[in-house]
Amino acid sequence: MRDIIQTERLVLRTLRVSDAKAYSKYASDWDLARMTGSLPYPIPLVSAEIKIEMLLSKRRRGLAYPYAITKNGEDMIGVMDIFLRDQNSDFELGYWVARDYWGHGYAPEAALAVMKEGHRCFGVSRFVAGVFADNPASMRVLTKLGFENTGSEGDYFSMARLKHAESIGFALDLTAQLPNHLQKHEASLIDAH
Repeated sequence: MRDIIQTERLVLRTLRVSDAKAYSKYASDWDLARMTGSLPYPIPLVSAEIKIEMLLSKRRRGLAYPYAITKNGEDMIGVMDIFLRDQNSDFELGYWVARDYWGHGYAPEAALAVMKEGHRCFGVSRFVAGVFADNPASMRVLTKLGFENTGSEGDYFSMARLKHAESIGFALDLTAQLPNHLQKHEASLIDAH
């Protein structure tokens, strides 16, 4: 996958260790961290550096493709990732956006770009995602992208909460009909080769 992906309003680029300060600052927001499975709360700078190094290691091994979401190619405002839980799993979409940037449509815009890139590079036609049941904002992002609710996945551990919470599964088949508002992107998603 490319190191840089540009959208209408965003520049997605490979994470850098130098993003650790912004990563630590934004991901140390309780309302953000508790909606993820893998972010501890708070996440000190050294932990953010280690987390980024781990994500970059997974990228080198072809297990994850994490991107810094930026508006200018430099200052990170969130993370968009597609990753494999194991060699036999579907690509999973994972993301977070800093509170100051909520409500601007950046998550769906970044997700669409990364999914398109995943389809272009690997022929991925199906993506999955998991959302905590008390995270309606993330459910709206996935629904806007055309993901369908596949039901309860049981309890999933949240590092920030330090406990399990109910998780809801979502899936998107790019070969199926996309919602009307995404049909203009359908050809670019399906025929990205």
